[in-house]
Amino acid sequence: MGTLTINLYIAEHIMSPTKIRNNVIKLSELSTKQPNYYFIQGYLMGLGALPQLLPPSEWQPDLFGDINLQKESELKYLESLMALYNQSMDKVIQNELKMPAKCSLSKQDYRDSLKPNMPLPSYCKGVLQALKNIDKRMLDAGQKQSLNNLSSVLKAFSSEKAAAKEFGEFAQYNAQEYKRNYVYFMADAIFELRFSNDLTLSDDDEAEFNSTFLDEEPNEFDELLELVLANTELKALEPIQMLLDIMESGLITKQFIKDNTGHFWGLHETRPYMMLRAHRAKIHALHGYTQKAQSELEELLKLNPNDNQANRFLLMNCLIIEKQWDKLDALLADFDFQELHATASRALSAFVMHGDSKPANEYKKMLQQQNKHFTKILTGQEKLKEQQPPYFSPGSKEEVAVYLDSLGKQAWISVPASLFWLRKK
Repeated sequence: MGTLTINLYIAEHIMSPTKIRNNVIKLSELSTKQPNYYFIQGYLMGLGALPQLLPPSEWQPDLFGDINLQKESELKYLESLMALYNQSMDKVIQNELKMPAKCSLSKQDYRDSLKPNMPLPSYCKGVLQALKNIDKRMLDAGQKQSLNNLSSVLKAFSSEKAAAKEFGEFAQYNAQEYKRNYVYFMADAIFELRFSNDLTLSDDDEAEFNSTFLDEEPNEFDELLELVLANTELKALEPIQMLLDIMESGLITKQFIKDNTGHFWGLHETRPYMMLRAHRAKIHALHGYTQKAQSELEELLKLNPNDNQANRFLLMNCLIIEKQWDKLDALLADFDFQELHATASRALSAFVMHGDSKPANEYKKMLQQQNKHFTKILTGQEKLKEQQPPYFSPGSKEEVAVYLDSLGKQAWISVPASLFWLRKK
């Protein structure tokens, strides 16, 4: 480890957050651009979304311009900057993407939080500035879409004028919804730009896994499968991919899939495969990568149109979040059941198409008839127990818990004013 690396490591682990903040502010004051602290925080977080790591020699001038360090003692300001940078990169890796607490949005009038040099617009401008380092010509369609989604949210909070243009009617409510959804857009952009093409195993990793598990008794494989299915963190994606690679190199070949598409669940040997893919979709969805989840779930429904796994529930809410209403209507037509998920999805679709109207209100009435707890739980008037039983009966609180577990609340949040309408009598 070099001397500079050691010094930065020591600085990061000894200096308090307050000391780091104060030193970074002093460094900014010695620069030509003099960005405020929230702009700096946003910029460093934005660097974490770039497809390739940008060296400090490139991003420091972009952020600060020229820095006039006149004393050797002022080098500690640079050490604090790098400590803050390392913390930002750690947050990206750990999926801790919330804005700083000071970047809050006024619940009375969102415009109060968007005055010049306020924390929220400064932070968003910082992220946007960092994202300018991306060469869009090198991105695929999915990456461009994720980047555009994130940029739209950031631009909306960059000024009062931009917010008024973006939020339109129900501006106060829409501003709050955009703010809540920021983390999802940020997570999706980071995944698409940095990690979407980096989930494959190296030859050494695969060989080590195969030697460890393929020669063992089947019950050990089952134990591993159970452990993987119990984990919903992003780190579970790697062992899931390992297990799927093993299965696809054995029985479940491309030809096998082609020959058995349409009745996969009826073959007992394919069920672990189906469970792993459904779990991967759930992990993607829970961490905000709804496009990835949607693609996986659509493939699973092709393999098993009868949907014994109830993958349609999560898919409905992914389609709502992604605003793919035509696909949602087609899915609902295929599964024309009187299920809570289906009724809630039809209610949201009708509200988007017709607003506070008779068709939408008829579905809202159906929701109340199917489950009296639904509206109260979604709008915070009733609470759920932390530990839910593994079963539910129609009309129970547990049924609503199952709905929420498949991104139900996120679906409603993604539709501006929908929760307000749901609660309205």
